Amino acid sequence: MHSRHLQGLLVFALALCAEPAWAFLDPPYLTPANPMAGELVSVNIYGGECDIADDGVVWPPPVTQQGNAITILLTGIHEGDPEFCYFGVGTETNPVGTFLPGNYTLDVERRYGTPFGEWAQETLGVIPFTVSAGPQQQPVETPALTSAGVTALLLALIGAVLSNLRKRLGSRSAL
Repeated sequence: MHSRHLQGLLVFALALCAEPAWAFLDPPYLTPANPMAGELVSVNIYGGECDIADDGVVWPPPVTQQGNAITILLTGIHEGDPEFCYFGVGTETNPVGTFLPGNYTLDVERRYGTPFGEWAQETLGVIPFTVSAGPQQQPVETPALTSAGVTALLLALIGAVLSNLRKRLGSRSAL
């Protein structure tokens, strides 16, 4: 019982010392979610405070493609000291390109300068997606017979059969 109270006090004390997270970038996502051939595909990243995915210095961000593997390299900013975090929070959208129908994988990379004058690079996400050939055809409604239509069709069929039988019987009796 005594150790549970100590654990509770320790958790409470650590909670009081915790600082809120300032730097964040959520996983990237594509728009449109289900692209069609020839439609512009863009990558979106929500984040801010101490992190920017793309600062716009290298515009447009380089996009490379080898087969169905696509990579976009964003040049952003990461600030490690919360005192200097003054970036807003929002969604950044960057165009990736238009693609032929098929299955693709988009590797979203970000690089940022370090205090030592070097580049740090990280993968923000790998997004598989499929480009369809065109708009999906909506099912077309075709008229169907109602019960009255089926009854009329049956009566017409019976009338045709009876008429055919009369003709056959009439031609036999003439012999």
